Amino acid sequence: METTLSEQIMLLSLDDATGTPRLQVQCEFAISSASVLELALAGRVRSEGDHLVVTDSAPLGIPALDGTLQRIAAQSEREDAQAWIFRLRKPAVDDARRALLEKGVIREERTRRWGIFPAHRYPEADGTVESRLRRTLAAVVLEGQEPDARTAALVVLLHSGGLHELVFGEADRAAARKRMSELTEGHWAEPVMHQLVNSVHLALTTTAAATTAAVVNTVV
Repeated sequence: METTLSEQIMLLSLDDATGTPRLQVQCEFAISSASVLELALAGRVRSEGDHLVVTDSAPLGIPALDGTLQRIAAQSEREDAQAWIFRLRKPAVDDARRALLEKGVIREERTRRWGIFPAHRYPEADGTVESRLRRTLAAVVLEGQEPDARTAALVVLLHSGGLHELVFGEADRAAARKRMSELTEGHWAEPVMHQLVNSVHLALTTTAAATTAAVVNTVV
């Protein structure tokens, strides 16, 4: 079963049993970033100077990505990749969740928080998709296998967003960070893709740092 980068990040973030998200804010920005990066991999957008521009508006046949492409194409004033990552956060998250539900990878449970407020949880319904994804990431990050372009992009998103703990246990985390950093910095030979990856990396590392600071301040 094929899944987009956004769907993969959401799947990794959800607790399999309870369906509750981990590192929610960081994951939401990573999901949004994934929608932009995947369009670039498909040759639909690229960075030109400080702007993200549509180079081909032809649909991909993937509703979530086509919706993102239409939003960018319809914007009259050009913006940079970071602006789009913030703008697309909610629709990208909603689209990824909807797609995983439609594919039967997760299921929806409706409950009430503190017995009062309506809440939704999304436990796993088909574990094969996530298991295969985790095996691929382990092979690339821990065993040194050369990634394809989409797996390399997923590594960039997880590393830049500070999402290592979603995939790797504490014993493997230092080695994983080192390898993921190498892939983030050295995999993208094409200048246009390298520029966009750098924009995504900057947006996600800034967001991750701000989120961590906010949590620390709240605890203190």
